[in-house]
Amino acid sequence: MRQGYFALLTADPLRGALNRVEARLIEEARGEALFLIPYALRDLAEAWRLVYRDLGLRRGRVVYLRRREEAFDPEVARRVAGSPLVILAAESLPEFLDLIRNSLLLQALAEVYRQGGGVVAVGEAAGLLGEAAFYALEGEVRAGFGLALLRGLALLPRVEERGRFLALSRLVADNPDLVGLGLLENTALRLLRGLGEVWAGGVTLVDAGGAEYTGRGVRGLRVDVLSTGERFPLPSL
Repeated sequence: MRQGYFALLTADPLRGALNRVEARLIEEARGEALFLIPYALRDLAEAWRLVYRDLGLRRGRVVYLRRREEAFDPEVARRVAGSPLVILAAESLPEFLDLIRNSLLLQALAEVYRQGGGVVAVGEAAGLLGEAAFYALEGEVRAGFGLALLRGLALLPRVEERGRFLALSRLVADNPDLVGLGLLENTALRLLRGLGEVWAGGVTLVDAGGAEYTGRGVRGLRVDVLSTGERFPLPSL
């Protein structure tokens, strides 16, 4: 059985920056994918599906979530679990987290991984899969509980933007059992069991073991800056 994976893509498929990576993932899934999105993004998902057809998508299904009850529907969970490639996107991260947290749908995503498939989070949704999730509130970056599909990780897209690296550093300094991964724009990162692979762009890895948050900043962090082609060890998935 092929090894399952999670992938984080911090680019809009409509812009084409990661088309080569997306085509590779679609090819591995033999042209089949399922989009899992909130109903508000239905038009965007249809546009993505058209783009992916040009990249080799032969069968693209979409599951639109309106209410939390749908995340507990066994039939919806079965459809998701049976897909070799599931693509997640979200607009309002706290609302999307509330939709699927601790649900049958979340169990279905874990099952995709266990069966050797891929779970891909696009854009801001790339920050949902770890134990901690970041979201913007009143102009600041805040952290809350994520979906915890990726144990031991805190994930933050667009880490290059003002205040985001500091938010990631503070979180892992206060929670030294977490490893922080900050993703630049137009980055593709694939996470296998025990291994991260940077397929495109750049990743900042923040390890807070032994670091100290002083109230004004963080001291003693280990920070690695990784680029395309590099691999690095991960906490156990």
